[in-house]
Amino acid sequence: MIVKEANIREMAELLLCGQICFLNIRTGEFDYHPSEMDFFPDEDNPWQEVIDKIENNWDDYIRIEPMNSNQSYAVMETFADQLEADGFRKKLLTALNRPKPFRNFNYLIHESDFRLEWFDFRQERNIEWVREQISDRVDE
Repeated sequence: MIVKEANIREMAELLLCGQICFLNIRTGEFDYHPSEMDFFPDEDNPWQEVIDKIENNWDDYIRIEPMNSNQSYAVMETFADQLEADGFRKKLLTALNRPKPFRNFNYLIHESDFRLEWFDFRQERNIEWVREQISDRVDE
């Protein structure tokens, strides 16, 4: 079974948006739902149909998780290390070594000319992350 490149890219984007993806190893298609679902006690879960579909066919799916905080930190550090703008690189690395590194890094990035470069870099690393998670479990 071949997983379409478009599906890999979409799963990578969804992971960055707080979703968990489930790849159907028979079809190459995928489903997803939010990683955290907080509803009022009497409120229906709008994702219940997807959850039931996956649970009823669990052997057909593999779960694609977002990166954990250590992995995300490593992506930010790699991005900073590869920057040629020495002054900004040093600012980012300093921010990553202070308390609240994610907040500090994001503040600097969003106020800089490197914002779009960061988004592209992070997306490409996330695509690689999705590929790594499925490569051992799916024949491509």
